[in-house]
Amino acid sequence: MNEFQQVLYNQIDKIQASNLPSHVKKVVSAVSLCRTNAMKGRVYSCPTGHFSVFMRESCNNRACPTCQSENKRIWNINTKEKVTNSPHYHLVFKLPAFLYPYILTHYKDFIEILFEASSKTINKLIKYSFDLTPTPAFISVLHTHGDQYQLHPHIHVILNSIALSKNQDKLLFLDETLFKLDNFNSVYNHLLKKELINLHMNHPELGITFKENINKFQNENIFISNKYKSPFPIIDYLSKTIKGNALDLNQVDFLHNGSTQIHKKDKTFSFSNDEFVNRYIKHIIPQNVKSIRYSGFYSSASKEKYLIVNSLYNLNLQFEPINNDPDLELDDVSHKIHKSCPICNQTMILLEEVDEFKVPDIVYIKFGKDPPTEDLFTKLVA
Repeated sequence: MNEFQQVLYNQIDKIQASNLPSHVKKVVSAVSLCRTNAMKGRVYSCPTGHFSVFMRESCNNRACPTCQSENKRIWNINTKEKVTNSPHYHLVFKLPAFLYPYILTHYKDFIEILFEASSKTINKLIKYSFDLTPTPAFISVLHTHGDQYQLHPHIHVILNSIALSKNQDKLLFLDETLFKLDNFNSVYNHLLKKELINLHMNHPELGITFKENINKFQNENIFISNKYKSPFPIIDYLSKTIKGNALDLNQVDFLHNGSTQIHKKDKTFSFSNDEFVNRYIKHIIPQNVKSIRYSGFYSSASKEKYLIVNSLYNLNLQFEPINNDPDLELDDVSHKIHKSCPICNQTMILLEEVDEFKVPDIVYIKFGKDPPTEDLFTKLVA
């Protein structure tokens, strides 16, 4: 159990007794026990006897910062293979702050509204710009955090500057004049307000104050970047916080005085462990909600259109997965060595499985009645 898990585990009884949503309680329990003795374990061994390793099961939850380290790297590579190497825009759509007190009880609804309003805004402006119905391409990535790890739901969009004509016979190029903030803000705010009114009609329990705030709501500004020559820098940036989790344990210090420090570039934010856990659980989104979505010819249902675009654009589809971001190279190596022997590189075989709180025979054979901790065993047993 690492320091993060220990801090989380210390509050697990209070969390389980609270009125927090059931999905939050399940995730907290799973993450706090991830890779500990409370999970089943497996022994993997080199077929020629060079090396053996004992590993506990992972929770593989998207809210687990340990489990997501490898998934972030994989998403980075797969996404770079998926996109066209053409100019892209980076857009950010936010929810107004008056919604934050309601988010935990209606998390799924607000996330769907955010995805829906941002997607409709992009499609509407592109359609009006060309007076056609072309097929654009964009990837929407949900973030729920701010700089201080506070609740701040927003969506980052990687938008291709290329769209495919309705007849699929030519490419249309999105001109930067399309991205006037006034145009985007007015359309987005109109759609967002409409979605929120519908939400209140379906959920009157949100109350009169909620409805009054919608009526007072005037403007939520959108961020729009200059055109990037390639989508890869945007993908590198988003890879750090995909899968609904923005917590990098390499940037967190848990102090002996019961406080937590989060380091962001040249800034350090400090708060109590209780406040840290309180902020963490606010970023646990329901399991059946997708936090990354692909639209237009980037969607899985439009593979034929994607191939047409590449053919028309005369792109080289071969992509070398070169990672320009050193932060994404910090792979969880200790949980890869079960795949291949670090000495001879042969595929490891499953030697033994054990239940929770049980220790495999190989541990007793090598270390007797007082075996070392799992981490130490992983390093020693060879």
